[in-house]
Amino acid sequence: PLLWSLPTRGHFDLPSADEFMKSYIAEKTRLGKDIPWEMPLGDEQNVKLPHPIIGLNFPKSATLTLKEFFSCGGLTAIHTSAQQGRIAICMRENLLAGNAPLNGCNHTQDEKTGEVKPNDFFSDIGTQAPCYYSSLHDGGLEAIAEHYPHATIMLVTRNAKSWHRSMSGWGSILKHWQTRCGFDGNLNHTKSDYWHQRWINSPRKKEDYWIDFYNAHTQKIRDFAMKNPSLTYVEVELEDENMAKKLEYYTGVPSTCVMDCHPGPKWIREHPNVTGKCLSIG
Repeated sequence: PLLWSLPTRGHFDLPSADEFMKSYIAEKTRLGKDIPWEMPLGDEQNVKLPHPIIGLNFPKSATLTLKEFFSCGGLTAIHTSAQQGRIAICMRENLLAGNAPLNGCNHTQDEKTGEVKPNDFFSDIGTQAPCYYSSLHDGGLEAIAEHYPHATIMLVTRNAKSWHRSMSGWGSILKHWQTRCGFDGNLNHTKSDYWHQRWINSPRKKEDYWIDFYNAHTQKIRDFAMKNPSLTYVEVELEDENMAKKLEYYTGVPSTCVMDCHPGPKWIREHPNVTGKCLSIG
């Protein structure tokens, strides 16, 4: 596995997304940087945010919801795979080769007309085989800032305990994160002292560990956003009853485009009257 890193501290007591966004906007303003959502949409703009828009949500944190939201808003939005293959594998290979992260997976060709359009939004950009998450593995975030200094980073967060419960029922992904990715802090017998000790000392179900892991990931992305003010950063919370309205405010895409999406077959079986994987909630 590739080396990865997260902030280390005894307890992650994070401010809310709204609180962080307030601080983030204040810092951008202090530096004289544009705030895209404070500007009107241009004549040829579908959304207010600079492209590409890269979603760094963990699995089970509204990755499909964001994809459907931006698709509804008129963008070419990609979830998990582009026409050229899995996004995460593309990004991993580019990192190892020193190329721009989205090189080779950044466009879609219309099968009927042959027209080629750039991919505007990317979501669910991690994989366990081979393991790669640009927000976790060393150099991933830095490559985004280097090659796309005016891009947008999106993050939808949720209650970490609810996220862990959802992840625990989603196949073997947490097991793969341990055995294939070394996210227990054990990388080819080269241990990340803090995270490996947290793993060893965590109770058997490891809930406390994964909650800290999730919150540390949020903190890492927030730190990255603050250190790279040329980028645009947007964060909202999944459980926020006003999430749809806030997404509309930040992006210019109507709140009615926000969907409640569930990619798993169990949810589809439980909702036989739904033709797709999503229900409108906006």
